[in-house]
Amino acid sequence: MSIWQFIKKYLQPNSGRKKKKKYAYVVTLQEQHKQKRRASDSQQSHALSEDQRHQIWILLSRREQDVTAFTCLKYTNRQIAARLGISTDTVRSYMLKVLHKLGLETKADLRVFFAGWDFSEWERRSPYS
Repeated sequence: MSIWQFIKKYLQPNSGRKKKKKYAYVVTLQEQHKQKRRASDSQQSHALSEDQRHQIWILLSRREQDVTAFTCLKYTNRQIAARLGISTDTVRSYMLKVLHKLGLETKADLRVFFAGWDFSEWERRSPYS
């Protein structure tokens, strides 16, 4: 690039200079809206009756139930994989399916969703059953 091209480019409005964040306020409003939506979604999940939660539980496959139970028992993906004899990628895949089916975003949301449930039976079960 010649010096004249550089000067011409520099003199053009907003070229070669850092642009100001015109939409930073809009982005923060969008983030606030997302957080409010997440909060309302989690409140809706709390509003479900135990019977409705049980109906959702039945819709999960056996492995999805296993992964959910161990997650609620605060096992890591690696520990769940070792316990079930599957890879950590498979555990992650099951977890994503469960979260999608329940309309949740994180493992913490999942633990809150099933907060009143007792999953201690899964710890007593043989690892490969």
